[in-house]
Amino acid sequence: MLARLFRDLAAYDPTLVGTFPLGLAIETSDIDIACCAPEPATFERVLRAALASIPTARFERVPADPEALVASFTHDDTSFEIFAQPTPVHAQAGFRHMIVEGRLLAIGGAALRERILAAKRAGTKTEPAFAHVLGLRGDPYAALLALEVASDAELRRLVSPREPVATIALHDGDRAELRPLFRIADDSESALSSYLQLGEVLVATADGDHVGHVQLIDDAPGTLELKSLAVVDAQRGTGLGRRLVEAAFARARARGASRVILSTATADATLLRFYQRRGFRMTHIDRDIFTPENGYPPDLAADGVPLRDRVWFDVAL
Repeated sequence: MLARLFRDLAAYDPTLVGTFPLGLAIETSDIDIACCAPEPATFERVLRAALASIPTARFERVPADPEALVASFTHDDTSFEIFAQPTPVHAQAGFRHMIVEGRLLAIGGAALRERILAAKRAGTKTEPAFAHVLGLRGDPYAALLALEVASDAELRRLVSPREPVATIALHDGDRAELRPLFRIADDSESALSSYLQLGEVLVATADGDHVGHVQLIDDAPGTLELKSLAVVDAQRGTGLGRRLVEAAFARARARGASRVILSTATADATLLRFYQRRGFRMTHIDRDIFTPENGYPPDLAADGVPLRDRVWFDVAL
């Protein structure tokens, strides 16, 4: 479909913009195509002909300067959006946003990319996600365009993590104050209550605030379970999750354990990759764990995948 669209619209400089060229696409992302249409009426006739085989395609005139035509449709479970203005593509806001965002990602690297993706998975659109992560004020779309004239040095200062480096220590206070952290990792209040007071908890603290935790509880002789792990949004992409797992491993070794186990949802591909990068390997799956009967909200999902089953991992220390 994409190749045919580019062929049919070749006279209008079709250009792929948005999340896919930036490597920021998630499950719900559209494939965005920008076009330059000096004669909007003619372009609309050509576009309608190109999409004639898709009766569900929607066409909309969008107030802009100048007015834009937007066509949206789904093909083979993939969403497309075509945006056309008389303005050259390189001068359109969508293209300009992409260039600025690409510069920011080149400077910020994997840490910035992961923080943007975390914001997008939480439901934030791309430009607002950048504005939130970078602390830009006002209209996020205008704020990003204002960075077009910024030098690489200025962008580097903007991207540099402003969050203080967290310290990790064994928690010996009231576990109730950690409940907001535990809620990040578990949607069931009843399940959370059943293990909150168990085992040991290592807490990451920055500027006096709790920003992450990892919990270890006893299992079989020589084995500890990594029961709960979470990092607040502001610290994601900083490596804190990896540091918490490494701290848990060190604590487990100090206690004489030779093995750590854990479980997590089978639907969360990000967590599955995270734990496997830490050396964990899958052992088995329990079905129908994340259900209303176990205190979880109905219709839970991760990246569009229903959250039902639990997968177990282990790692030898």
